[in-house]
Amino acid sequence: MIDLEHIARYRENNRIEAKKAAGGFPHSLWETYSAFANTIGGLILLGVEESREKELSVTGIPDGPGYVKLFWQTVNDPSKVSANILTQEDVALHTIEGKEILVITVPRAGRHQRPVYIGDSPFTGAYRRDGEGDYHCSPDEVRAMLRDRDDTPADLAVLEGRSSDDLSPESLRQYRELLALRRPEHPWNYLPDEPFLSAAGLVGPGHTGCQHPTLAGLLLLGKRRPLREVFPHFRLEYQEADTGFVISTLHPGSPENLFDFYLLVSRRLGAVSALLAQEAGEQAALAGAMREAVLNAILHADYFSRGGLHILRTDTALTVTNGGLLRVSPEKAKAGVAADPRNRGLTQLFSLVRLGTGTGQGLRGIYTLWARRGWRPPVLSEGFQAGVTNFSLPLPRREFTPEELTRQQVIEYLTDHITAAPETLQKALGLSAQAVQTSLDALLTQGLVVPKGAGYTLRA
Repeated sequence: MIDLEHIARYRENNRIEAKKAAGGFPHSLWETYSAFANTIGGLILLGVEESREKELSVTGIPDGPGYVKLFWQTVNDPSKVSANILTQEDVALHTIEGKEILVITVPRAGRHQRPVYIGDSPFTGAYRRDGEGDYHCSPDEVRAMLRDRDDTPADLAVLEGRSSDDLSPESLRQYRELLALRRPEHPWNYLPDEPFLSAAGLVGPGHTGCQHPTLAGLLLLGKRRPLREVFPHFRLEYQEADTGFVISTLHPGSPENLFDFYLLVSRRLGAVSALLAQEAGEQAALAGAMREAVLNAILHADYFSRGGLHILRTDTALTVTNGGLLRVSPEKAKAGVAADPRNRGLTQLFSLVRLGTGTGQGLRGIYTLWARRGWRPPVLSEGFQAGVTNFSLPLPRREFTPEELTRQQVIEYLTDHITAAPETLQKALGLSAQAVQTSLDALLTQGLVVPKGAGYTLRA
């Protein structure tokens, strides 16, 4: 709440809108109501104007009670406004400098109410806030909000016309190997592939009873071409500003789907955390937090949007950007009190191999860890115009070379897999044959690895 007695201190911004309203309600009042409701909320001040110098001053309204009555009549009229999201306490008269002003506190609308729009169509009457102004939502923005209204998990829908041939056998093999490693007692480990796909929800029955991939199944394990046909803007990318290292689904020979991408990025982040850790026990916490940030974005991304999934690591931060806005407020997301994953099918599939739970506690754990370590707090934000969510995770600062990172990746992989041939390391780590062999030669010289058959293993 702003200090109304010192209103001149404030300026219009993405949370405050002043309107003179001397002759009644301007049409732009309802545009701002829609814009605030569809973004992060804000204050509308009627009887206040902004000068050319951008200063606010009180002008007053002629009939306070009359304005309040008219406001409630209009906001409750569904032919004028699609939803009334206000309580009585959100609309209040105040007397400032002997003049009455009307203060309307507009909260962020829940996802079941968005888009809040004026008139008879969300495609013509929905607005979003951007800085000091309100702008018409694009058709893509409206469709994204309408998708989020539905409680039916969209990614559990069955893709009629697609077959299990659209799923990558290699990705399925790796997924099943991880399940066997993480949950060796699980009964699905003993199923052949086709029954396993059905049991796990990677495929489901269509109208004729035939099995087809689910959206979640295609996202997790799909081949490149089918994924791009169903999700035209499908794009996953991990970049390192200091080393030039890139993992991208846009590059030939790169990971095709979410599972392949997550495994590669997860292994790289494990190597990064080992080099960043400054004390015993810190590596596991750092690696877990960075992996959780990536997985959280994977589970909440809107893959029908243009935003894609982009991860950038600099020498100071890991920033994860995913298409789609938050389905709960940033405050609730950070507190972990209102988990609402956009992709429940994906959440179940990652949870099956003990990656993520969908409870919303991951982000809360990251904030808690960073506070305990005394590091700069992470930043969770939304880019409303681009329709994306950003999560920036400050990292302990340490400079290291690309060669150090590559060697550490090899060590991390051999720690988990005991032995591996150079070709296996190249594919599993997303590295070139030359980079892998150079690292192995350096580790041999240091006495950290020894040959074993056609591969290498860590020295005991």
